[in-house]
Parts: sequence; C-alpha cells; structure tokens
Amino acid sequence: MQLSVIIPAYNEDRRLPITLTSVYRYLYQSGLSFEIIVVDDGSYDDTAAYVEEFAQQYPGVRLLSYAPNRGKGYAVRTGMLAARGDYLLMNDADGSSPIEEMQKLLAKGEEGFDVVIGSRAMGDPEAVIKALPHRKYIGNTFNLIVQKLILPGIKDTQCGFKLFRRQAAHDIFSVSRLNGYAFDVEILYIARLRAYKIAEIAINWANVEGSKVNVLTDSPRMLAEVLRITFSAWFGGYRKLMLKKKS
Repeated sequence: MQLSVIIPAYNEDRRLPITLTSVYRYLYQSGLSFEIIVVDDGSYDDTAAYVEEFAQQYPGVRLLSYAPNRGKGYAVRTGMLAARGDYLLMNDADGSSPIEEMQKLLAKGEEGFDVVIGSRAMGDPEAVIKALPHRKYIGNTFNLIVQKLILPGIKDTQCGFKLFRRQAAHDIFSVSRLNGYAFDVEILYIARLRAYKIAEIAINWANVEGSKVNVLTDSPRMLAEVLRITFSAWFGGYRKLMLKKKS
C-alpha cells in the first residue's frame, strides 16, 4: 500500500516547516511507502523555496507550484489528481490534525470506505479538540446550515483532514468546480451522488495560530458557495454526476 499526502500551502513558510518535518518523520518511521505532495498555491513568500530545499534532502517529497493564487480547492484538486498512492490524504499545512490520526482514517479505508472524514464534531469524549470559541461557534453554525441544505448527516465538512481511495479521489476531483474554502462541501456532495461509501470519524485537532481563514470576510463567501451548490443541485446542475465513471 502506498500513501500520498497532499498539503495545500499559501504563504506558509512559517508553519509548513514544522508540519512537513513532522509528517515526513512519522511516515518514514512507519515503514509505509509514501509520497508527500506540497501544492504551492501562488505564494509570494518562501514556501516554494523551502519545499524545494526539503525535497532535495528527503526523497518522496514533490512540489507543485503555480501562480497566481487560485484558492484552497484548486490546490487540493491539483494535488489529488497528481497523486499516485492507493490512499490519498488531505492534510492542512498548519498541522492542526496530528499526522498520527491518519491511522484512524486508514483503518476505515481498509474496512471498505472510499472517503473518510476526520471530524471535530462527533462528540467523542476521547477526542481532544482545541478551538477558539468564536471559530467553534461559526464553524458549528456553518455545519448546521450545510446539513440542512445539502449534506444531512455529515457533522463536519470543513476539517482539512480527509482520506480518499485513489480511484474515488481522481473521479470526484476531476469533476469538482469550486476553488474556494467551501470546496469540501462540493466534493462530499459529489461523493454522495456517485454512491461512494463515506465515513466520519472523530480525531484530535488543535487550532494553530496563523490561519488564512478570515471569519469576517471568508464566512460570507463560503455561505454563498454553499448556496451556489444547493441551487445547482436543486435545478439539476449536478444531475449528470450521479453515475460513477468506470475505473
């Protein structure tokens, strides 16, 4: 089994070094066959330079870079479609979800699930969630809206820690459209339309200073994107995606 870890990064030269080092060390020590793909989403800091230097020293690390900035959804899609592993893990550059938590997701993948969501909203007393109060409130409100409108039963669409089987990932991301932060909602909606098996599992998660999400400006944009998905679904915009591609 080979694992691909996709890390989208935009101006992450401060937080990425800790995350990339942690991920690489853990995967190397685990004995897994792996690749790490860092997608530089049009950064204007030293993100790309750092990854290039890291990749020269440590095999299995790839940098995909482009300009201008296109959005997290575009970056994740780029990495997913380039990945070669049997399982593809989306992992945020801030390292808010410890890489060790991937074992929980892989276990579900081995049970036959095509998409496994790392979740901060399962209410598991053993899961440690360290979130800023205002972000937790806004996140919970957003997820309630998403459940009511388009994805009933999924409690946390926005956690940046998700595992996909390669065939499912390539299928879903090849037809996804959104480039903004609400892309998670769209890819999960497409996964449901195409009858992929989805699991949601509690993970440990901690807020890391330096988030690129501005709750005042990005929250309305995300809500607008969710409404766009919802209206498109209501009026048949996703109807042609209901059948899976042949693998």
